[in-house]
Formats: sequence, C-alpha cells, structure tokens
Amino acid sequence: MSTATVVTTRSEAAVWLKALFYVGLALVLMLAWSSVFASDGTEFEGAATKFEEWVKGNLGKLAALVAVAVGSVVAAVRKDWSWFFGAIVLAIGIGIVVGIVNASFTATI
Repeated sequence: MSTATVVTTRSEAAVWLKALFYVGLALVLMLAWSSVFASDGTEFEGAATKFEEWVKGNLGKLAALVAVAVGSVVAAVRKDWSWFFGAIVLAIGIGIVVGIVNASFTATI
C-alpha cells in the first residue's frame, strides 16, 4: 500500500469518525431535551381537533370545490385536462389524509 493511499484512508476515516461523533452528540442532546420537556401531547389536542373539523367540515368541502372549479376552468382555457385531474386528486387527497393521519397516530402497539 502506498503512502498516499494510507493518508487518504486515514483522512476518510477521520471524517467519518467526526461525523459519527456529531450524530451521536446530536442524538444524546435530543434525548436529553425530550426528557426535560416530555409531554403527553394534550397541549396540541385542541389544534388537532380544530384542523380535523376544518378538513372534514364545510371548510374542507369548500376547499375541494374551489380546487375542482379552478382545475376545470384552467383545463378548459388551456385545453389541458391534467389540471382538472390534478384538482380531483387534490380534493380526494385532502379527505383521505385526515384518515391516514388519524390511523397513524392512534394505532396502539
């Protein structure tokens, strides 16, 4: 093995060791920080409930209707139906995302 190869290997190893050290330090600090400010999430429950009501309620229906209307107008003007189908996907996606988020965060292990 030549001297240049050994120096390059050592410098790469030093860079990786330094990176691992900083990642480990960041993880330790995050764990320490989370144990100091640990909570059960009840302070966000009101905001989460309000957002869920918006998406499932009249505001969500209005947003879906506006997205479909804008998509229809742009599709008619530009003769490009991808705008219309994009609006349909967005409207359906808004309704589905809430169910996915609820299922993800309320699952018990």
